[in-house]
Amino acid sequence: MAESRPFLDFKAIKGRAAIADVLARYHVSLVRVNQTSLKGTCPLPTHSSGSKNTFFVNEAKSVWCCHSDSCKKNSQRAGGNVIDFVALMEQCSAYAAAKRIDEMFPGPGGHGAKTASEVDAGAPGGGRRSEETNPLPAPSRNKALAFALQDVNPSHPMIQERRISVETAERFGVGFFPGKGSMAGRIVFPLHEDGHLVGYAGRTVLEIAPENPKWLLPKGLRMTFLYGLEKCDPTKALVLCESPWGVLWLFQNGMQAAALIGTNLTEAQEKLLEPFKTIIVSMDGDQPGREAAVKLIERLKRPDRKVWKAFLVE
Repeated sequence: MAESRPFLDFKAIKGRAAIADVLARYHVSLVRVNQTSLKGTCPLPTHSSGSKNTFFVNEAKSVWCCHSDSCKKNSQRAGGNVIDFVALMEQCSAYAAAKRIDEMFPGPGGHGAKTASEVDAGAPGGGRRSEETNPLPAPSRNKALAFALQDVNPSHPMIQERRISVETAERFGVGFFPGKGSMAGRIVFPLHEDGHLVGYAGRTVLEIAPENPKWLLPKGLRMTFLYGLEKCDPTKALVLCESPWGVLWLFQNGMQAAALIGTNLTEAQEKLLEPFKTIIVSMDGDQPGREAAVKLIERLKRPDRKVWKAFLVE
């Protein structure tokens, strides 16, 4: 018996989703070669070799290819369109990949998935959108990430050295990521906004250097969220700190906290704090942290809210 599932217009989906936009959803960072071409390290799970700059993208044709022997051997193919790319990244079928892209980049009428009867209904050629474009204004918030990192280890020594238990790290999804990509070899902190995973903050476990920054954030990340705020109750006091480490430590010690991931408070972040009537500002103890704390206290003060500095996180 034939499987009954919604119809997907593959051609329309490929025409609607530029390969550069799909790569951005997976936080793939490439270097421009010329007006239409990009290159970089292959992000695919089939890329098991240490070779770099084997992954090429043609933006004009919206296609990609990897010249490494590992991708050719492990995936039986080393190039294709956006659907092929997502299928390999997600290790799923072409239909599942097309559905995922359709959800990322919905057509003018919403998601493009329709039943066969819905496609046939209406005017001849109904459901064909391959020549249409859907220009949208830049989103005011971060896009949901299309994947989640796997095999994250919450028992890395750096985590316990911070006096954070394995249980607390697991609760926040924090741990060492041994895989591939920009967050490889870092302690990763899942970032959430509006109930969706939007990326990861990565803390290096190696010596800090210009080519190996202490913290790494996704390219293009908008600071329109506060780390850990989704776990906080507005009816209780909130500790506003600088680093995600502080959120975990405070949570473990019976307090709720959210982190700026830095010392700057954006307007979007300030708006998220509106429901909280008691805020304890707790920046790092260095000079930038102390100066930021003074400014934050003045900025967050209002007649119906208590704001003060209780202690500094090291």
